[in-house]
Amino acid sequence: MANKGAIAGEGSKSRTASIDETIGHDASILSAQLQVLFERLFSPHAKKSLRRFTSGEVAKLLGVTDSYVRHLATQEDAVTSEKTANGRRTFSLEEINAIRQHLGRTKPAYLPGRREGDHLQVIAVTNFKGGSGKTTSAIHLAQFLALRGYRVLALDLDPQASMSAMLGFQPEFDVGENQTLYGAIRYDDEARDVREIVCKTYFPGLDLIPGNLELHEFEHDTPRALADSERADSGLFFMRVGNALAQLEQDYDVVVIDCRRPLAS
Repeated sequence: MANKGAIAGEGSKSRTASIDETIGHDASILSAQLQVLFERLFSPHAKKSLRRFTSGEVAKLLGVTDSYVRHLATQEDAVTSEKTANGRRTFSLEEINAIRQHLGRTKPAYLPGRREGDHLQVIAVTNFKGGSGKTTSAIHLAQFLALRGYRVLALDLDPQASMSAMLGFQPEFDVGENQTLYGAIRYDDEARDVREIVCKTYFPGLDLIPGNLELHEFEHDTPRALADSERADSGLFFMRVGNALAQLEQDYDVVVIDCRRPLAS
């Protein structure tokens, strides 16, 4: 009976190993096919870009008249623009921010941002139900604030990483190991400075800490860290995100967090 049990145990282990190998093999094939599909849809050097704005749109963003924007574009050397085929002037967001700086020389109210004594504003967008527009709300808020001239950091805490994809970072291909916030809040000696994880996006004034499936690791690491007496004093687990953002206190005006979606909804 003992021998039969041992044989049965070995057979069970063999089947488990076989299943793991099959899953790993299928995952590798799927990953390769996704890469091929991605390369077909997007050229290796394809990047998202922000459209240009008309003088009327610029006027609404700045709170001045359309004619004044056009006057600045023709009279001020510091204000640049481009002309379309029909002679209309258009402005990039960088050029709009240059106009802000020009106007702010005489009227500081035109310059957004933190005043003396203000602290970093952190806005977390969350909902206990999936499909509620959480990520859409977070990305639109972050872009709106950047259009208004604020220094914005978008933080993607959703392993599905839809926010990252909308900002031009495909989680499967553009975000590598230790390149999410997990890299800054992990418990071991591979933790990185959070500034090393921040990425520039195609949207001027809007940076990103991207996400991918790696974010799941923190949930698995935390119980082990709490049970390990040597790592238990490495910082309360629910403070680690806040502590990481505190290192960016002087770099941004606002942080917009896209929180993870619920496990079941």
